Amino acid sequence: MTVNRNFIFLILFVAISSFFLFWAFNNYMIYEQKNSNENLMDVYLNDLAKEIKKNKELVLTSAVLISKNDDIKRCLKTNNKEDCIKYLQKSKQSLVSTSLFKDIKIHLHKKDLKSFFRLWDLKNSKNDSLQGFRYCLKIVKNEKRPKSCIEIGRFSMLIRGVSPVVEDNEYLGSIEAIIDFSSIIEHFKEKDIKLYVLMKKEYLSIPTKVKFKKEQILNDYVVLNNKIEDFSFLDNEKFEYTGYEKKSNYYLLYTPIYNISKEQIGTYVLKIYI
Repeated sequence: MTVNRNFIFLILFVAISSFFLFWAFNNYMIYEQKNSNENLMDVYLNDLAKEIKKNKELVLTSAVLISKNDDIKRCLKTNNKEDCIKYLQKSKQSLVSTSLFKDIKIHLHKKDLKSFFRLWDLKNSKNDSLQGFRYCLKIVKNEKRPKSCIEIGRFSMLIRGVSPVVEDNEYLGSIEAIIDFSSIIEHFKEKDIKLYVLMKKEYLSIPTKVKFKKEQILNDYVVLNNKIEDFSFLDNEKFEYTGYEKKSNYYLLYTPIYNISKEQIGTYVLKIYI
């Protein structure tokens, strides 16, 4: 009886020990997997931040260079668009020919924060007021210093570099160089990762010059990607902070987009296939 009892205790001890060893090993593997995932997500987030910073610096440098031109200063002082348009068209071609940009938009603003003209939309230049929603322009005017920002305007949420046009310390207006997110989307496409740029739907009343397709308009966001596809997997999602979710065969990694006033105006979403 004693032998049988000892044998039973031994079996129970081995079983319980095995259970706890398995439990500990399983928890360790889960921890390691989570740690590995988080490290990988940090790599992608850093890559995204680097690309955004690079593009913001490019448009800012372009705007600063253009703002120094005497023709720009003269046409803002005299309210004569023709000289400005000729110079800016040449400037745009020079910038595109450097291969730094596939395309770049240039917008000139008057000192009262009204649009002087958009180089890509000359037929519809109506000196519309930008004061109610273009916070970056207000800061540039007040500080007389160039700024880069991501901001929603009449032609969507875009990456912008804004430089004041100043002569003898007098603020004459500002010049803006603008690009979309295409180059960043392409950067991740080369790594077999999809980047989706989402604008909060509550701001849809601002980009009045854009006709978004119905596929782009979700419950809470507007997808700004030019290539139309099935965006339904993004619907009913609430991206309010930085995080990631595991789906069936991919991860969704997301992080907020803030304007210069620190308001969240959208979200970057990376779709990373497993």
